Amino acid sequence: MHRWFFANEREECERKPEEDGLSDASETQEPPPPPPVPTTEWPFCVVFHSSLNGNEYVAISGNCPSLGNWDPKEVYILAKHDCMNCICNCHQFEASLEIPRNIDIHYRYCVVIHDPETDEVYIRFWESQLHPRVIRTCQNMLKRCDVFGKPHDDDEANRVDRGWATTETIVHLKIFNAPFCWQRQKQRLLYVHVQPMFEVPENPCNEPANPIKMVSSQTRLSRYLDTRKIKAENLHLQFAQVEVANLCVQNPLASQQRFGARCGPKDMELFHCSIAFPEETLYRLDLYTYAHKAGYDEPPYHYGYGFLMPDQLLGTEGSARVKITCASTHRPLMEMCVRYLIIRPLPNFRCDLSHSYERYWRKNRLCMNIGHKGSGNTYRLGSDVVRENTLYGFKQAALANADMVEMDVQLTQDAQVVVYHDFVLRFMLQRMPSFEDLLENQDFLIFAYENLNKLMLLAMGGSKRKDLIAVPLEAFSYDQLKEVKVLRFAGSKGCDKSCDRMLLEQRPFPLLLDLLDEENLPVDMGFLIEIKWPQMTNMRRWESGSFKPTFDRNFYVDTILEIVLNKAGKRRIVFCSFDADICAMVRFKQNIYPVTLLLEDPNSPVQYADQMVRMEDVAMKFCNTLEFLGLTLHANSLLNKPSTMAYLRQINLDAFVYGSSTINLEIRNKLKKHGVLGIIYDRLDQLDQMGEELEGDTMCTIDSVTTRRVIHETEVEEWIQKCGYKPETSIVVHNIYID
Repeated sequence: MHRWFFANEREECERKPEEDGLSDASETQEPPPPPPVPTTEWPFCVVFHSSLNGNEYVAISGNCPSLGNWDPKEVYILAKHDCMNCICNCHQFEASLEIPRNIDIHYRYCVVIHDPETDEVYIRFWESQLHPRVIRTCQNMLKRCDVFGKPHDDDEANRVDRGWATTETIVHLKIFNAPFCWQRQKQRLLYVHVQPMFEVPENPCNEPANPIKMVSSQTRLSRYLDTRKIKAENLHLQFAQVEVANLCVQNPLASQQRFGARCGPKDMELFHCSIAFPEETLYRLDLYTYAHKAGYDEPPYHYGYGFLMPDQLLGTEGSARVKITCASTHRPLMEMCVRYLIIRPLPNFRCDLSHSYERYWRKNRLCMNIGHKGSGNTYRLGSDVVRENTLYGFKQAALANADMVEMDVQLTQDAQVVVYHDFVLRFMLQRMPSFEDLLENQDFLIFAYENLNKLMLLAMGGSKRKDLIAVPLEAFSYDQLKEVKVLRFAGSKGCDKSCDRMLLEQRPFPLLLDLLDEENLPVDMGFLIEIKWPQMTNMRRWESGSFKPTFDRNFYVDTILEIVLNKAGKRRIVFCSFDADICAMVRFKQNIYPVTLLLEDPNSPVQYADQMVRMEDVAMKFCNTLEFLGLTLHANSLLNKPSTMAYLRQINLDAFVYGSSTINLEIRNKLKKHGVLGIIYDRLDQLDQMGEELEGDTMCTIDSVTTRRVIHETEVEEWIQKCGYKPETSIVVHNIYID
């Protein structure tokens, strides 16, 4: 019988203090060694009510060495036994481990895949509730057997989430809207089954007469999906997992059916593949279909097959054409187009099992006030200009007791993470306008001539558009951006800061690393970080006049995540993006911070080309399938369709809200009644919403000989008006010093 059901001894909550004895030793003697840590053989037991695949096991992780110290690669796999306390087909997993008794032991259960050939462990599912299970120092071993996924009596506090990419690679294969290129065949409804295969490299010692043929009997399958054919001795070959979900139907990721997933014109099948060796893995796609006069109990027949080779998966994303061969005649039949996304694990940071906020949000928390780009879009208040996405704007939101601030982050050419909204910088080709035109129309940024000129702008990938040159932001290095000057700024409201410091805080392109510093912004103010990534619109153009991105998605996301994971500390962080693939990568590269998918205004005539973002119903199912925290919706989505929030609650999703209409107090109160987590709005620090938003785009100009005089005159006039004195710099204009 098991000890945990019948143990009657009671361990002492505290150790008895030892009697102080007299010692004749001198004071110069070395101190006695510390007493040994008391330990106990503790019996762990958990009941798992769901079925497991042949290579899946239940493991345990905790905060002591015997439990792996929360390391996902050091979990302890429990022994499997038949459950004796119920008549269902559940299993009981047990282990006796030595744990210290001088500290509280925190632990969680998880489902893992173990590959004995490489001794690798991959997290499939884990108990991700905020508070882990605990063994107190004074607790005895008389306890019930645990139940997986139910550590607490309150079901709302329990949570089981899908794992993340620790060392394996996640490959998403997207077969949307029947992407089949039919030739002379009659179109028919097809079912697609994806089977990863591991290609054994050719042995150079073998004779040329006996080469290892691809997809031959010597090609080792990485996963046998037909479990009825699996033998016990072949279980160790299952080190790849394939799951599928239809984004047009409300269902989670699940194992494939025997004859694959339906891929009709209205279906959007997402195949989620966890691969240990992506460079050596190919994918066999088997196509099935039903006969024209098939009976209701007649299975589909094998229509064709094709192979997606590793060398076809170039880069992080793209599409590949797969040639389909007839299953009966083995002749070319047709082609199909498969879109793919490769999610690689973080190279320089390893997440653990100690805590997670991916889908945790305190239920009794009030709706949060979130400052849009700090203090809002760039606006004019009297003679002051308050600029968006600057340290000054974020500090203004902090002074107004903002719960969070929303910011836009991008990468520069030298991979520095800067906070800026626009994808491009627009440089004027004509002469500098007068100070009055600057004050009335738009904001201007001044670049130094020594670092930039018009020829360089075109060489950096700029495009001439009417009377300006548009250059992608990612073409600039941070050294070029940090020297940018602003002509207008907000004056100091007191004598606590000099104009030089005020001007430094109001410059654009602050580093995300500097904003995470507790000395700059209070740690109790959270960040809603929007990861910018240009997309194609339904007009088949890049959004906002941007260019095709040149960064690799994995590198792009890794750079941002590593800064946040290393420097955020206790600050509340939420990630969001208009790009569904970016959100999926953030979700599966880490297990700490939550992710939300941003959706465009449904009333806008220009929408994104990606169906996972353009179609609201599909976006909701996508977020539910990949276990996001929720969505960031435009206010019109809730105002036009109030039942949206109720549907999100049914599928365990939450929502933030943004939009220009949220500056209205009545609109905000109406949105709060829907139960949104937070409202993002402009000028959070002004109850009366004073200020006039600058309608024009931010323009840039070069500090050249033709513009230097008017720039200096404008700068001097601004300093005299805001600071009461001239700037201490001198500028040379036509060999004449201007002081």
